[in-house]
Amino acid sequence: MQSGDTIVAISSATGAAARMIVRMSGAEAITIAAKLLGRQPESSVTRASVTVRECSFPAWIYLFRAPHSVTSEDVVEFHIPGNPLLARWTLEAMISHGARQADAGEFTARAYFNGKLDLSQAEGVSAAVSAHSEAELNAARQLLAGELSRRLAPLMEEIAHTLALVEAGIDFTEEDISFISPAEALERVVAVIRALEQLVSDSPRFEPLTHLPQVVLVGKPNAGKSTLLNALSGQKRAVVSPVAGTTRDVLGATVTLARGSIQLLDVAGLDDSSDASDESVQSQIDRDMQLRARSTLEEADYLLLVKDVTDTSETIRLSRDADLLVITKLDLPSCAGVLPAASEKQSWAARPRCGDAGIRTISLSALTGAGLHELRAALDKMVFSREANQTLSLNARHLQYINACIHSLKRAAHSASKHGSEILALELREALDSLGSVLGEVSPDDVIGRIFATFCIGK
Repeated sequence: MQSGDTIVAISSATGAAARMIVRMSGAEAITIAAKLLGRQPESSVTRASVTVRECSFPAWIYLFRAPHSVTSEDVVEFHIPGNPLLARWTLEAMISHGARQADAGEFTARAYFNGKLDLSQAEGVSAAVSAHSEAELNAARQLLAGELSRRLAPLMEEIAHTLALVEAGIDFTEEDISFISPAEALERVVAVIRALEQLVSDSPRFEPLTHLPQVVLVGKPNAGKSTLLNALSGQKRAVVSPVAGTTRDVLGATVTLARGSIQLLDVAGLDDSSDASDESVQSQIDRDMQLRARSTLEEADYLLLVKDVTDTSETIRLSRDADLLVITKLDLPSCAGVLPAASEKQSWAARPRCGDAGIRTISLSALTGAGLHELRAALDKMVFSREANQTLSLNARHLQYINACIHSLKRAAHSASKHGSEILALELREALDSLGSVLGEVSPDDVIGRIFATFCIGK
């Protein structure tokens, strides 16, 4: 990434919208804006007419002067009508007047290099932009708000203070002056170790939040799983047939719920009565299909046991408990009169009941849509309510350096009682560098470059 020049990018989402934003940052941002407007921006907010390619349109111009902007440079934003073509023309006009197309993450990188954000906060910007669920967004907000910095800063200060006392003692070895005793140094180091281990223990991992939870529909052949997959996803993802065994492989679709998205998987119907002694090709295919289905449910985050309302036989055996029992096909003639009148306040499908597995049951018709709203609500609560109270999440990079710090501190604790001050100081320095790498205070350039390369253009 270059520095010192003026960068520009479209900073709003792609596609038509009420407004789009074209953002500039750099020493020439105000000058370039004046060339497009034909006059200098008068205040922090200016309404003006912009003309590009002989096309005039209204715009709001927002001016943020250095060092009070997000990048600590002069920043100008053009808020224009939400037409992607107009945004591209405005971008090209700014480039023709001397700006440069920004690289991915370059605005946030400038904020970091100019001291507006630390590295963990910069990661929060990227995480917030790419969040697909409420849990991801909450975790990103915590990073962006500096929660990780707030927790690590006093620990870094404690390590630095201990290191300073140890090194001062080394400098005055010949005078036999001790600024900190081995016992006190050990006490300080152990306290920091405990605090870091507690942080790691209490903070969930960020990576699982970015993984779409996998919910598997499992049940006997012709239980209505494929119809349910199509109904929840809003697309004809699976072939539906009254013939049992239509689904032969694992089919998946992304389903959007109130607080995030899930990956819904439909597997082949499970049959406990298959004949293992049958060596025909068809039977071998059926057995392979069953193995694939059972392997998928073992790896799933959640299981939905789907059962035909007319099926009175024993429930299939599963290697793990299902999280929800779904009774399907309430549209069948044999179920006429089961659903209550529309005037009733509570839907019959939403009433908690105990099914075969002793779990909550939701009854529905995937064809008519009765009960689908209740199923969506139950899925949202089942998958996302556990994450609602999360405060801070750590990603793999954070864990790498925090664990490295803990290991250095444990070696330092050993050195405090067994070895000289020089070894203790070395281990404390390595521990301090490791925590500094989390916040970007001592991160090497290649680590910083890899982080900002994952950003999108305009951020």
